[in-house]
Amino acid sequence: MTLDALIFSNNRNYRWLRHSIFWVAWIIYYSTVSVLLWRGEHGFLKGFFSAFLEVTVSTPLDMLFCYFVIYLLLPRFLFRGRYITMLLLWILASCIVTILFELYYFYLVPYLRELINFAVPPMKPNVLGNFFSLFSQINMEGCLAAAIKLGKLWYIKQQELSLLKEEKAKTEASAEKRNVQPFFLVDVLERVEQIAEEKPLETPAMIKKIKSLLLYAIYENTMSRVEVSKEVKLLHEYIALSKATFESPLQVELKVEGDTDAYKITPFIILPVAENAFRQLALLQMPSKKLYIFIRVENGNFYMRLNWNKPPDTSTLINSSNVMLQTINKRLGLIYPQSHEIKVVIEVEEVIVHLYINLKKAITK
Repeated sequence: MTLDALIFSNNRNYRWLRHSIFWVAWIIYYSTVSVLLWRGEHGFLKGFFSAFLEVTVSTPLDMLFCYFVIYLLLPRFLFRGRYITMLLLWILASCIVTILFELYYFYLVPYLRELINFAVPPMKPNVLGNFFSLFSQINMEGCLAAAIKLGKLWYIKQQELSLLKEEKAKTEASAEKRNVQPFFLVDVLERVEQIAEEKPLETPAMIKKIKSLLLYAIYENTMSRVEVSKEVKLLHEYIALSKATFESPLQVELKVEGDTDAYKITPFIILPVAENAFRQLALLQMPSKKLYIFIRVENGNFYMRLNWNKPPDTSTLINSSNVMLQTINKRLGLIYPQSHEIKVVIEVEEVIVHLYINLKKAITK
């Protein structure tokens, strides 16, 4: 286990571990501060034990407010520009948690101190003063949680920018080839080999699909252009294979509109764009993964859109997978100069890839 994995990984075990470490450190810190401020006359150990008990019992309230801020207010409101709504909800939540803390200190804390025979005078009934004191403390905790979350996201985005620059340099330095090698077949074969022993009855059907993909890759990949319908058929085969060999549950929806037989496209453009989405989804830690693919061919224009979900705080450039999109963009620039566009839109919980090609402007016939 590395420090980067502990801090940034979305693996469930790492997340539980780093959150546990944070809250244990939180409890120890506030227990120590409490002893140093007003419990020294009772002895450090007894005072620390009392403070540790009180802070531990009240920590779920801190957790409730902090997680409300970082998992609801930030992704649902701040990242979507709904600032006024976020501010109002923040104030409302902090008031509610403050009231809960006041009830805790007035009713439960005396019982806890009596339980361990720790004679400390109860809080003075200064309701308004205690409210504002607790209110400011709660909001400081919320700001700390938000700062940690935003700092983590900022670091991830900086890493993404650095990775983009490295990928761009590598892509520009390498010589571009006309034909794209079907690397996806290697990945599919490896996955089929892994599950062949577990599901032997399903293997023949997979091998049949791989055979059709392989034949297409051998014969059609050498052609300058093929019917869009052939590429769509290839995409159907690849989706079926990927779903059958995917390690986690995956929902894929493919919708095609227009006359795909009437127009031609450079081979192995559609599939690598889809393969990029499958690769990123395979590396994301999520209980439910969804991919939507929409293709439309109209008046010689080809349009493709891919949407797939992601955790809000996950990097979108996992293992340099967007090199594939940059390579495709370079290749399209050679075949469809000034007549294509690839655009990636990164939302809070979704990644959207748009691909547009004017099929009439190809320089190859």
